[in-house]
Amino acid sequence: MRSPARLNVVASLLALSVVAACGGDSTGPKAPTAAQVAAHFDSIAIQAQTQSETNEAYSGRGFLATLIELPAALGAVPATVSVSTANGVESWKAYELLAVPSTSSADSVFFLLMFRDADAHDALLITFDSTGAGDSGGIIAGDTISVSPTSASAATSLSSMSSTCATPSASLLNPQLAMLAIGSCNLARFTTTVSLTSPSTTGMDAALTSISFSNASVNGARVVDQASGAAVRRVLDMLKTAKANRHR
Repeated sequence: MRSPARLNVVASLLALSVVAACGGDSTGPKAPTAAQVAAHFDSIAIQAQTQSETNEAYSGRGFLATLIELPAALGAVPATVSVSTANGVESWKAYELLAVPSTSSADSVFFLLMFRDADAHDALLITFDSTGAGDSGGIIAGDTISVSPTSASAATSLSSMSSTCATPSASLLNPQLAMLAIGSCNLARFTTTVSLTSPSTTGMDAALTSISFSNASVNGARVVDQASGAAVRRVLDMLKTAKANRHR
């Protein structure tokens, strides 16, 4: 990433979730479908938005749950990524989004969303600029604890695109999701490398003080805004700004 100073956790990006996919053989639990993941995070986002009415910290949790819900609602299933932590290797789930404005691809932004557990208690979120260089991000622990890294590096690239995205189900009730106006969308795969060192922090598992993985293949979507309306990038920026303003 550009420098540790640029890596302050975006205050509005607080939360994590994943519907765990356990085992790959025929006798183990089946991995959830994209629709099931979307429904799970839809519930988390709505619950967090309700909780934020009395505790503003949860507005960030609702926003990040929306970011995770979006690629699932578009038909992507989370990738499994082996993450090296301070206590050993763990299996996390991950999505990535590439939001492309209709006006200029130079203003594109990547969002990497890493989920450690099934109910969004610990997470990693990194944003990247249009070139794939890490821009901002960090650890989110215990739903609402933002931890800024002391050192970090990250890079990503769009490695492939495939079929047209699914249309989000009308059963999804998250109002933030409904605000997004998508012009075109393709399921996509990204290649991503991250190395993050964070300080020991009350409420954060010590294992999360060191996180790294290299050349991970991450599933997600490339989304192009509509020429008019509530553009994806604009809505995401608006939500981040609103959350940051609450914590000044």
